[in-house]
This record gives sequence, C-alpha cells and structure tokens, in this order.
Amino acid sequence: MILSASIALIFALFIYLLRLDGVVGQMLDDAWYALLAKALATGNGYTLINSPTPGISPVYPPGFPLLLSLAYRLSPQFPQNLWLLKSVSIASMLAAGVVVYYYFTRIRALSHAPALGIATATTLCPVLVFLATSTLMSECVFTLVQLLAIFTIERCVQAQKKRDWRFALLGAALASFAFLTRSIALGLIIATVIYMLKERLLPATLIFVAGVALFAGSWVLYSRLHAPTPEQKAEMSDSYIIRSYAEQFWDKLAGHKAAGRVAPGDLPARVGENMATIATQDIGAMIVSPMFRGLNQGLGERQDTVRLLLSILLSALALGGYILAIREKITLAEIALPLSLAIMVAWPFPTFRYFVPFLPFVIFYVGMGLCAVYRLRGKGSTTLPTSDLRVRWAMIAIVAWGVAALNLYSNLDYIDRKNADTAKGRPLWIRTFEENEALLQWASQNLPADGAIAAQNPALAHLYTGRKTISLDNPEGNWEMWNRLGVRYIMQTSPIRVAEPDASESQYKVIYRSRGGLNLRITDLGPPSSRVPWKK
Repeated sequence: MILSASIALIFALFIYLLRLDGVVGQMLDDAWYALLAKALATGNGYTLINSPTPGISPVYPPGFPLLLSLAYRLSPQFPQNLWLLKSVSIASMLAAGVVVYYYFTRIRALSHAPALGIATATTLCPVLVFLATSTLMSECVFTLVQLLAIFTIERCVQAQKKRDWRFALLGAALASFAFLTRSIALGLIIATVIYMLKERLLPATLIFVAGVALFAGSWVLYSRLHAPTPEQKAEMSDSYIIRSYAEQFWDKLAGHKAAGRVAPGDLPARVGENMATIATQDIGAMIVSPMFRGLNQGLGERQDTVRLLLSILLSALALGGYILAIREKITLAEIALPLSLAIMVAWPFPTFRYFVPFLPFVIFYVGMGLCAVYRLRGKGSTTLPTSDLRVRWAMIAIVAWGVAALNLYSNLDYIDRKNADTAKGRPLWIRTFEENEALLQWASQNLPADGAIAAQNPALAHLYTGRKTISLDNPEGNWEMWNRLGVRYIMQTSPIRVAEPDASESQYKVIYRSRGGLNLRITDLGPPSSRVPWKK
C-alpha cells in the first residue's frame, strides 16, 4: 500500500516537473497574486504597489498571496523566482492527493485501490496541473485547504466528546484560510455549521463559529475599513482588483464592468445558463479530459453534440451517486457541494475553475452512480449490503482509475506538444506568452524610469519593469488624471491579437511592435507638459 502510493506520488511530481514552464500573468489574476506577494515580501503591506498613489488596498483575499510571499522572500528576483512561486501550487496538489487518499479510506471506508485511484486522478487532473505549472492561480492551494478542512471536520464528528474542540478549532482555521484564498469557501463554512448542528455537536459548533469569526471575520472587517476611496478607484479605472464582490455580482461578466450590468430579473437566466454549463461541459471535462482539451488548458472551446451528451450522461451518474450517498449517510461533502454550487451558478463567471476543486467527490459520485445502475439492473435495489462492498469498491475503482488514465494521457499529450520541433506545434498558451514576454523585457531594458505606464495588464507590467502602472481604460475620459499621474506610455499586451491603433492613438509614436501575430506594442505619448491631448 505505502509503496504503490509513493510510486503514484513520485510519478505525479514527474508530470508536474515536465509540464512546468515560465508562463505567468496571462490569466491577469495570477499577475495580481504575484504583485501582492511582492508587496507583502517587501514590507509594503497588502497594497497595490504598482499604483502611482501608495496605499490602495485590493478586494482580493490575502491567503494565497501570503503563501507566495514566503517564496518571494526566499528568492526576490522576478521572473527568476517563478519556479519557486509555482512550487507552492505543485506542492499543494501533491499534498491534496495524500489528503484525498486518507479521506476516502478513513471517512468513506473505501479500500486501498479505489481511494488511491481517486487520489491519483485528482493529482493528475489536467486543468489543476495547468493552473499549477502554467499560471499562478489559487485553485490548487484552495483545493488542498478545502479538502483538509472537510477531513478535519469529519474527524471532529468522529471524535464526538473526546477532543472535538481541537478539531473544531483546527477546522475553523482551515475553513477560514480556504475563505481567505477563495471567497467561494463561504459555502463550506455554512455547510460545516449545518453539519455539526445536525450531529448535535453544539459546543464544537460554537467553537467553529468563534474561530471563523476571529480568523476570517477580521479580514472582512479590515477590508471594509480599508476599502478604496472614489479617487483611488478612479486611478485604477475601477478595476476588478478593487471593486467589491457586491458590485461585481451585478456585472454581466464579473470583473468586466464594460460588459454591462444586469437587473434582478436577469438572475434566473444566469443561474440556468451556469447550471447547464456544469451539466453539459464541466463534469464531462473533469471526467473525460481528452475530449475537453480546451477547458483543461484554461481556454474556451466550442461545444459539440457528442461532448454534450457524454457530459449529460456523466452528470446523471454523478447525481444518482450523490442521491445514493445521501440515502446511506449525509457527510459534510453532501452539504458543502450543493451550497457551493449555489454560489457558483449565481456568480457571473464561467464555473469550471470554481467547480474543479470538488473533483474527488465528483469521481466518487460517478462511481456510486455506476454502482447504483449495476444494482438496479441486477437486483432492483440501490441498497448495498456489507457483503457487496467489494462490488462498490470495484465500480468506484473502475471509474477512478479510468479518469486517472485519461488524465495521464492528457498530460502526456500536452508535454509532447510542449516539446514539439516546430513553433506552431507548441501550445498556443506558451507561444502567446513568449511574444508578450519579449515586449515586457524590452520595456524593462529600454523605457526611461520617469514615466508611468497605462497597461492592459498593469500588475505584470510592473513586475517586469518596476515602473508605476495603471489600467489602460478610457484614455479620453482619464486624460487629465493620466497627466497628473505622469502616465507617458501605453502598453498593449494580450494573449489574443490587439487591434490596430485608432485615430487617437495614431497621433503618438509607436516605439515597440511585436514580431509575432498578436500586434503587441508600446506607444510613447510624450511628456505630459507638451503632448497633444487624446481625442476621438
């Protein structure tokens, strides 16, 4: 048992190392995470150090940047420290595999084979490997901390009166850190309270609530007291990094104010669309990764009938397995999952990255669903007596190891393309970043230090150049502010092709243009005291 688990863990590490690359910031969010980590590591506090005005606080919770800042302290040179920053997520995924194994053996009473299969499939999940090795996103750390919190609370319930207060306090700390990593952990916190009350553990519930109020509540209070002022919001073009979640909830697409706003009457349609996406795409991408290659590389893809029907079938199996699990015993996962799903479908953003941390439970439910189908076909009953546990373990193992094999294939396919002989054969994600990085490196070496930059990716621009940066948004409306802040350069970076300069931008000199197909460029607006004003 120990040998096979160790081999699986070492093999997973090997896959992560082969997939590791130098890409960062193309998700935008991960550039902000790195910048905030740098701010903490350099003693500037949890602020946007790229901004010309010091002391602007972000809306992002600080959990993940805090972990990254520890790596930043060990190696402060960016991007040379990128491998160390990414090692936080890689280590989290390897540890998550260990937690998954112990959870399913000790809490779900699975045997070694199915538990190790679920753990291996989770660790090798292509989108989580992608997020760990090709971005600096927080999903991998969140996956680990959420699993640890669920496992700890289950141990609290098992302990009953003996040491339940210790597990309750530890569970509060873990659930709070999950919330401070991704706010969607609010569903886990509420679910834990419900679950512990159901188990009649009132003292432990009170300890848990008090712990969450202390650990997570202090951040909520701090963030409200240090919310950006209207002037600070204007300086950052009211970017999603400083807009509250309450404001973003009413966006058509969270964080993209320009996409428009919705009314309360639009919410049912949003919920319905997100639920349909989970059923017709997300679950399929989690279980049959080779057929959803775009989603598993953080990209969108066009849906087709085969993928749609396959995902619906797997969703039906997962739902059936979930119902079967509830009929036998309700654990924390059976409460946390629907509450978290309620948040996912209500939030105006693609659901896949929010849902994928629940992968081990989805695999388990699909296996349980397959077991239910087997029982219905065989004996007309979905109830499995103890003597039939081996049938259950076999069904779950078949699903788990099948998913693990498909995930391995997806990873090997990506590694093969990463090492392709021709540039066009390599992953688009890497090729587009290399064109962006060439611009950033040129800017770092050639731009004078006396001018701020208006950039599409202000966090990444600051990390590479050290210059003060603001968001590139509404130049005409923000022109007076740009003059006041000393903005001299426009930096067009993007993973997709940038449009040609319009008539207003064409008034100024382009001092750098990328050689690839993205049309990236840097424009010199000239000194604020003498340049012509921006106009349409």
